[in-house]
Amino acid sequence: MSETSDVVLIGAGHNGLVCASYLARAGLSVTVLESSHSPGGCIYTEDQPSGNRLELGAYEHGGIRGSGVAADLELESKYGLVFHERDEFLFAPCDDGVGLPFWNSLDRTVEALAELLGREEAERYRAFSKWSTAAMGVLGQTENGPPPSIRSLASIADLTLGAEGARLMQSLFAPATAVTEAALGDDRLRGPLDHWAAHSQQPPQAPGTGAGALFLAASHGSPAVRPAGGSVGTINALVRCLEDAGGKLIVNAPAEKVETAGGRATAVVAGGERYVATKAVVSAIDARRLFLGLMAERQLPASLLAEVRRIHFSQHNVSELKVDAVIEQVPYVNGPDGMEKSFMLSANTGADIAKAFASLGIGQLPERPPVMIAFPSTLEPGWAPEGQGVVWLSTFVPWTPEQGQWDQALLEEASELTWKTAEKALGWEMTAVEKKMTGPLEWVERHGNPGANPNHIEMSIDQLMAMRPSINLSGYSTPIGGLFLTGAGTHPGGGITGMPGRNAAGVILEQLGLSRRRRGEKLRAQAAMLKDALKATRELRKNA
Repeated sequence: MSETSDVVLIGAGHNGLVCASYLARAGLSVTVLESSHSPGGCIYTEDQPSGNRLELGAYEHGGIRGSGVAADLELESKYGLVFHERDEFLFAPCDDGVGLPFWNSLDRTVEALAELLGREEAERYRAFSKWSTAAMGVLGQTENGPPPSIRSLASIADLTLGAEGARLMQSLFAPATAVTEAALGDDRLRGPLDHWAAHSQQPPQAPGTGAGALFLAASHGSPAVRPAGGSVGTINALVRCLEDAGGKLIVNAPAEKVETAGGRATAVVAGGERYVATKAVVSAIDARRLFLGLMAERQLPASLLAEVRRIHFSQHNVSELKVDAVIEQVPYVNGPDGMEKSFMLSANTGADIAKAFASLGIGQLPERPPVMIAFPSTLEPGWAPEGQGVVWLSTFVPWTPEQGQWDQALLEEASELTWKTAEKALGWEMTAVEKKMTGPLEWVERHGNPGANPNHIEMSIDQLMAMRPSINLSGYSTPIGGLFLTGAGTHPGGGITGMPGRNAAGVILEQLGLSRRRRGEKLRAQAAMLKDALKATRELRKNA
């Protein structure tokens, strides 16, 4: 027995749900198939049998508001998404007891840094932040729609920014460590910027990570946001949006096969059922799993197979580990009031995070791992019994450990190291009442991504923009008729932004003849881009 829809979409991570919602709101019948028992992928809030709640996956969600996707889909105005807004967007506790605070306000941040690190260093950060903000304003213009090639991006930068365009391009190609070392003197201040760059699971000393360092410094000017009730709030709103538009979500339906006929994708077999797609099949899982796992070689051109096999996901041997716990008491944070509510990055120093990634590359647990820390229970009640709290910890671990494979003993060792590192950075011993460990194998069981990579494939310089996930698959469409790609493995990559989902939906609707950008709209968009670029040029030159 078969079920028929206009579109069948594989994978209910947030990008899959975003793409499906845009398509359903355009009038298409859409069925979304999810292998897990619940949607969300790397966004994963879990109620425990004890009645406590733990946040197992992605924490901050400012990207989906900043991208405009939340507004487009009316997630806040119509579908129940509520954000906690904070001016305290980041805190960086160091092992020597110094804690670096970052607020929405750049001026307030600079004044606090001046007290801790000296006026000269604080003003260096101010100049770097202003330059980064202007540079990212230009780069942000490339994130909507099919990605530009490096050649076209360089041409745009050259035409609109002049000499500063070359500096921007150099920063994008550079390692994050080179960018931060040139801009800042204190290695404790370089630590959180390098750590932010490593969100892509790339070593900050790797070429092409420079944009990540710019991103953190460019984050001033808007509040940090986190969904009320946990990150699942974003997913619940997307599911309500999808279903309100007539779309359907089916969980516990792992995709087994994509069928083709006459050179076109026609159906998906999942969970033992067959789902016919009359107009399109969309994959929100990575391209390797799609083409090498769900399709037979005879369905694909030899050149496409060779290209897909070159896509890589763990060249640096980096994976992810989470430790979540109910604790007897939320630690006192050695920083300004309110910083206990912030998202925390503790790399200690730039040198420490570089050493950590060197250890990961050879399969070892770092001596001083970079740790992300948050306390979701500080924003609202309901996570734990009154008087207690919940801690969220995340770090990087090797995908392939030097002993060959992950087992329970290594999971416990890595979790204990993460816990002790967080305690040292915070200067506080935490007592766990209830604890859950999520290592690489547990993440693969949850979302299936190779290497447990939340970005699906590596965000290395050779797999960005018009090369993500590969040269001939970068525009969201594929050489197979009616088969499209979305998700973190497509442009612009990982993070909770929804942009890959929105971009893919735009391409699909255009190819189906349901959407066509009018010439006037295109000219207005180009004019807006030029206006932004000219504004950025003034800022870049001012802060060069």
